[in-house]
Amino acid sequence: MSDPTLPPDATAPRTPAPGATTGSVSPELPSQPESAVAPWPPSTPRERKSSGRLRSTLVGALVGGLVGALAAGGLVLAFAGGGDTTTVVQPASGEAIVTRPSTEISRTGDVAAIIQKDEPAIVAITTGGGPGSGNGGAGTGFVITQDGYIVTNNHVAESAAKIEVAFTNGEIASAKIVGTDPSADLAVLKVDRTGLPTVELGDSDAVQVGDEVVAIGNALALEGGLSVTRGIISGTDRDVDTEVGSSLVGMLQTDAAINPGNSGGPLLDAQGRVLGINTAIANPASAQNVGFAIPISRAKPIIEDLRLGRAATFLGVSTRNVTPAAARELDLKVDAGAYVAKVTAGTPAKDAGIQEGDVIVEIGGKTIGDSGDVQTAVREHRPGDKVTVVVDRKGERKTLDATLTERPAA
Repeated sequence: MSDPTLPPDATAPRTPAPGATTGSVSPELPSQPESAVAPWPPSTPRERKSSGRLRSTLVGALVGGLVGALAAGGLVLAFAGGGDTTTVVQPASGEAIVTRPSTEISRTGDVAAIIQKDEPAIVAITTGGGPGSGNGGAGTGFVITQDGYIVTNNHVAESAAKIEVAFTNGEIASAKIVGTDPSADLAVLKVDRTGLPTVELGDSDAVQVGDEVVAIGNALALEGGLSVTRGIISGTDRDVDTEVGSSLVGMLQTDAAINPGNSGGPLLDAQGRVLGINTAIANPASAQNVGFAIPISRAKPIIEDLRLGRAATFLGVSTRNVTPAAARELDLKVDAGAYVAKVTAGTPAKDAGIQEGDVIVEIGGKTIGDSGDVQTAVREHRPGDKVTVVVDRKGERKTLDATLTERPAA
């Protein structure tokens, strides 16, 4: 669900300046766009569950110290900022596993086996803003190719003058940024290594509430190795808005303990496959064990674009999820889809005839159930591709043709 104050299609978490304050968690939606769309706060428990919405405030995870931001209310990026952070990673037991087809763990949910399988491909990340800058921080990443491509969060890598990754065998390597997408809070790094162990990417679309998960990461940048926590999927399709003008769309919610430093690390299923990328936590002052991860199925096309240096594909709409409450409030004739809150002039959407108030229900033959599906469907195409966009306009279905372009520079 894109915030109308952001560029169209963008839903980027931004870390505010040190010292930013936060508000309390509430289920209300953010302010509406200039089209004067009325807010639709869910009014019943079922509607609140359906909307999957958590209103909160995003703050930098560590302001002035390793755990300083934990005292603030609201949503916290799980990134350890602060001074010159040093992480010592001890070798993990077991043989490193490199790129391979699905490897079955002998007993589903065997955490020790998951650690042995995946931990060699998970790295502790430390960043620095240059000598004496005081802008260092810590996060996590995971290796996706044997030749050194690593996935993490954008808020871990952005503006870093120096990035180092530490492997569980004790090796430390310098990393460079290959590409970032602030709108998805994703970044791809590269280290000059070959024959690296890698993680296996799973299918977050198949996840169900109650599924067991394991989080591995550089929690609190503690010395002695990566931290491992266990929990379940507590919710899916969570849209988390922030008061700094950003949104996290379609997130997985988990009660596996996630702390500052876990940002960019993997949330693994019971077979050790990556289901999500740990990104944020609800502040412990107002919530307990509420963490959020970017679903890997939605992240895959973005990661591939970043790895290959390809420009992001662009449609030009800002959308909101259609919920039962929204459908009643706006007198919509559908109960699912992506409500078009804004169409930017001079974009493929505008040229195709998409209008504010339309509900996008299909793009390129793929059903659109919510705003996150819009991003996923658009990302599966390349700039220059012509796609059909089916919209519901006051109960009437219209099929429109849009020629996608590159996302314009911010």
